[in-house]
Amino acid sequence: MKIISALAAAAGLTASLLTALPAHAADEAPTNLKLSWKAPGSESIVVSWDEATPVSNVISLRKRGETAVYKTWTTTADQPNSVEIWNAWPADYGSTAGRDAPLEFVVAAGSLGAEAVSAAFDANAPQRPVLVSSTLAASGAMTVKWRSPAWTDTTPNDPLDLNLPVTYQVTYDPTNSSYYDVKIGGRTTATQMTYTLRSAYSLSVTAYNEWRGVTANMLSTLGSSVAAKVPAWAVYGRESAVTGTYTPAYEQRQIVLQARNTSTSAWYTVSSAKFSNGKFSFPFGTGGSRQYRVVAPATWYGSSRAYQAITPTTSSTTQFDVFGFFASPQIGTYDRNTAGVYIYPQANTTATLQRWNGKTWTTVGPVQVKNGTGKGYIIAPKAGRTAYRYYIPATMYGGARFAAAYTNTFVNNVIPGMAGPCLPSQGCTYSTGPR
Repeated sequence: MKIISALAAAAGLTASLLTALPAHAADEAPTNLKLSWKAPGSESIVVSWDEATPVSNVISLRKRGETAVYKTWTTTADQPNSVEIWNAWPADYGSTAGRDAPLEFVVAAGSLGAEAVSAAFDANAPQRPVLVSSTLAASGAMTVKWRSPAWTDTTPNDPLDLNLPVTYQVTYDPTNSSYYDVKIGGRTTATQMTYTLRSAYSLSVTAYNEWRGVTANMLSTLGSSVAAKVPAWAVYGRESAVTGTYTPAYEQRQIVLQARNTSTSAWYTVSSAKFSNGKFSFPFGTGGSRQYRVVAPATWYGSSRAYQAITPTTSSTTQFDVFGFFASPQIGTYDRNTAGVYIYPQANTTATLQRWNGKTWTTVGPVQVKNGTGKGYIIAPKAGRTAYRYYIPATMYGGARFAAAYTNTFVNNVIPGMAGPCLPSQGCTYSTGPR
């Protein structure tokens, strides 16, 4: 009996405990749910609400009108009725959900309680900047212009809209490695930037709004160089060349040979051509004595800009190409032989005919040269062989200076002829020197 009574008593107790528990009432939904920024320029969003009775809360981020939750946060009953949320969470979710997908925060009373839903908002980053133009000045200054495409705000005037202009930060990577960015100036609302960099780099522009920044590569530049060998001395019309190399060498490139007649005069183009494989060659030796340089103009290789490169200035002297001769291979004594001279380019000047006396060169006399041709005349009273040459002084031609030159040595071969000179009384005239 005791055992039964005990069992009965136990059973009665259990029944009374089960029936004594009242039904659990659902927690009321939070009210006055608000979204705001913690402070201007802050990266924290504040989600706040009111509630009649302190309870734990579950805060969720989701697409507007959907039940699937992207991320949740929780509070306990004794914590404030607000949470700070890093703006990267909705920004990242917005980038994956799509620009046209509004988001919302939901605050639930307890894990299963009633919910309060926030106003819809977007967390869209600005549109990625697009390059408009890039201009490289002769000074080396680069001006880059860009634009940020317009987009439609799907939740205009939502609680998290700041309605501030997009700002931009220009940076460059000096090693083209994408690991080391250097700022050029600070944040700006301008959509262009002028700067000067001499080394290879890649340039980026990041557009910022209240949510985050998006970066676009604007351009990259390549190291550029040019080296040239300019002959220090050349003879007009003789085969010679300005040769050299340029980098980068894997693309065709326009190379320009420039010259100027004095150290203070303007540069002008002598020749220009496209070359491949990093090497170039220009014919040389027809321009006179002047200064030269080689220019590799700035150019684009795809989306990469190669800087202009210029060689140091080099002076080169161009000499007349000259030739002296006797019209007759041999003459008799007291006969006249023509000592001719040709010079190229065909300038007008006064040449000097010279004779070798066995010890040194002596002056015979001046000979006028017109359009590149001159003639002197020799009458020799004695048989024998005598060497002659012409000296042509430095002369301006076509605005350029050509250096002085000596002709080859040419020989007047005189054999016995008349016993004496033909006198004027006999109807003869002659010259004892060039005329």
